[in-house]
Amino acid sequence: MKKYLLSVVALVLIGFSANAQLDSTKVIDNKGTIKYVLKAVNPKIITQKDSLVLYVTPKQLGDSLNNYVQYSDTMTMLMNYLNNATNGLTKAGQTVKLGGSLTEATTISASAFDLILASTAESVKVTGLGSGSATDSLVVVDPTSGALRRISASTLFNALTFSNGLTKTGNTVTLGGSLNQATTIATGGNDLNISGLGSGDATDSLVVIGSTGTLKKITQESLLKSGETSISITNAGTLTYAISGMPNTVSKVWVYRNGAKLIGGTNSAVTSDYSVSGGSITLVQNGWTLMVDDVIEVQWVK
Repeated sequence: MKKYLLSVVALVLIGFSANAQLDSTKVIDNKGTIKYVLKAVNPKIITQKDSLVLYVTPKQLGDSLNNYVQYSDTMTMLMNYLNNATNGLTKAGQTVKLGGSLTEATTISASAFDLILASTAESVKVTGLGSGSATDSLVVVDPTSGALRRISASTLFNALTFSNGLTKTGNTVTLGGSLNQATTIATGGNDLNISGLGSGDATDSLVVIGSTGTLKKITQESLLKSGETSISITNAGTLTYAISGMPNTVSKVWVYRNGAKLIGGTNSAVTSDYSVSGGSITLVQNGWTLMVDDVIEVQWVK
């Protein structure tokens, strides 16, 4: 009789095991182990993942669930364990966000992966940085990939070139060198002074400034311009003659008649024998008469 009952039980259990299906429900035992439950044809029998048969009644199952089994969604479980977020993280309700004060020395190791900070506002800011020193490295950005790299200050300086009146020697840039383009220094209402100049001599050139503000050098001889013109009188009635290059200052013009100097100027109590105006001289017959074949010589400087 016992053999018969065992055979019947075995057949029933085999039938239940064959009809079992995997259910998405998870059961946690009193040790915290997650058990997957297989739903059998007979709801009174629970078959585990390892297909071992557990003989429990519905009441036993209910007691087990009430005493040992807890069901919870992921969010509720996190709320019980996530009490705070620190060191650069902020907790707001059930959300943890990047942002906040660092509470300890922190290192982010990118290893073989890229760390990318993307900003649609075209602004990535880092505030509260400490002061650096001359030996610190500089952070530079690759113009193509946007990757951050560091280089020494000397490396950056050595990549710079200087020209147009500047000369680089080692880590020093000095004023001096060839100008390779037209250059203007605007004083902006301030004086440009050069002190400590040495003494010159009679053979030195002079520095002059043109109408455009360009500085040039000239010899002392070229600074003083002069001229001389001789006129043979063919018409005694003509008293005004144009003299090329002559200045309009009478004190810089000397007029001679047949080798004798005529009186000129306006500071003399004696009436002048000639006047100067508009690049021409006008003879004034003051006690003398201009004759044909007279020779009038004009000398001038400026």
